[in-house]
Amino acid sequence: MLQYIVRRLVYGAVTLLALSIIVFTLLQNTGGGPLDRLRANPRNRPEDIQRITEFYGLDQPAVKQYFTWGGRYVQFWRSDAWGVSFQGEGPVRDLIFDRVRATLRLMLTSLALAVLIGIPLGVYQALRQYSFFDQAGTTFSFVTFSMPIFVLAISLQLLLAVYLEKWTGVKFFFNAGMNSSSYSEFSFGARIGDTLSHLFLPAISIALISIAGYSRYQRASMLDVLHSDYLRTAKAKGLSRRTVVVKHALRNALIPIVTLVSLDVAAILGGAVITESIFGWPGIGRKYIEAINTNDYPVVMAVVMAIGILTVIMNLFADIVYGFLDPRVRYD
Repeated sequence: MLQYIVRRLVYGAVTLLALSIIVFTLLQNTGGGPLDRLRANPRNRPEDIQRITEFYGLDQPAVKQYFTWGGRYVQFWRSDAWGVSFQGEGPVRDLIFDRVRATLRLMLTSLALAVLIGIPLGVYQALRQYSFFDQAGTTFSFVTFSMPIFVLAISLQLLLAVYLEKWTGVKFFFNAGMNSSSYSEFSFGARIGDTLSHLFLPAISIALISIAGYSRYQRASMLDVLHSDYLRTAKAKGLSRRTVVVKHALRNALIPIVTLVSLDVAAILGGAVITESIFGWPGIGRKYIEAINTNDYPVVMAVVMAIGILTVIMNLFADIVYGFLDPRVRYD
């Protein structure tokens, strides 16, 4: 197991190295180099430009710039390791860490909702194949999964935050942004309520699309397992229905879902880019769009690498979970 993890970490490091080279090259060859972008911002003072130029070596050849950036990037424990934002927002590392925490809060909430609802929904549909519930769930999945995230997010925002109060007189507890301005003065219970009021709609918007996908995959995987020979043998031995479904069928049917969930992390981050912009959530996806629009080279590189690292970690996590779900998987 340990050797396998080390080997996968090495593969992951090579993948991240390739990712950094590709992104760095693209930034160097799109609309001028970083130094040109830095000078194009009238808010940057000459002394700031000189300081950043020396820090990143922006007046050096591109290859040397890359090694300068890479050498500093791996020293993540230093507050100045990733440099400072070209837009004057302070150290990039602190900026990214703050945004990552906000995005992880949104992403993990939506992912938990999707897993806790989507998987049981798919299992129940498979056990009640072609029933009214199965047909209704299939229709819901097709409609929701085919709907763009911005359409779904805006529709929920209008329906629950505007029309609900207009039609029923009941005010929905949704709030835009992340937390209220007086958040630090709230009690512990009030902080939880305030956080939920800001988190509910963005998380639901992302989770609904994932629920549609997970339920369909789980239904198909469960149906395939339910008609297998070893499950007929388990039933013939007189095992209870609960044991057959949970211990034998569900465990094997979860293997494709583990892959889907691990890879869906990057997709959720992509969806969070739009969702965070619609709901004013100060996450990494929203900052990524802002950095691209303002040519903030250090922030773009840091965000891309953060997403890449998270994707590599989730893929490693999925491979490890395979061994617990399927005894046939070996890490030799």
